[in-house]
Amino acid sequence: MVLAPQDFRDEEYLVPREVWEKAGHTVSTCSTSKQAHGTLGAVIDVDFLITDVEEGAFDGIFLVGGGGSFDLVSNNDLRSLTERFNANKKGIGAICAAPRLLLAWGLLKGKKCTGWNGDNKFENLAKQGQGIFENKNAVRDEKFVTGDGPDSAEETGKLFLEVL
Repeated sequence: MVLAPQDFRDEEYLVPREVWEKAGHTVSTCSTSKQAHGTLGAVIDVDFLITDVEEGAFDGIFLVGGGGSFDLVSNNDLRSLTERFNANKKGIGAICAAPRLLLAWGLLKGKKCTGWNGDNKFENLAKQGQGIFENKNAVRDEKFVTGDGPDSAEETGKLFLEVL
């Protein structure tokens, strides 16, 4: 799971993680700093810096949303890591604001997707990134899973579990 160092959305991290761990999966976290702070007060000591993640050791990557995730769009290390997951046909998930990163990086081209659309920009960004916006809580298109926000965290986590 990828966390912004500041202002990730707590329940978009905590809820899917619980879903996956209850199903028997081991979950690791990464960020650009050794500690990440959620908007609602969660403080997470991360397992890896993004630069230290070995794609081959994991079955999927999941980008947690929240306002801080916008700052990761220009992080070339994260982009490269996510592209390696894509090239190796591994699961890629994102929730809330984080699907915008996948759009910006061209990974949702031709894919059904959703994301936080409260400002009505996600739908337009999907069109620009040639994604196919669906006004749903959570969407799966092959190995890609996207969710629209905190209220869909469990549903998004369960869809990603199917990919894993």
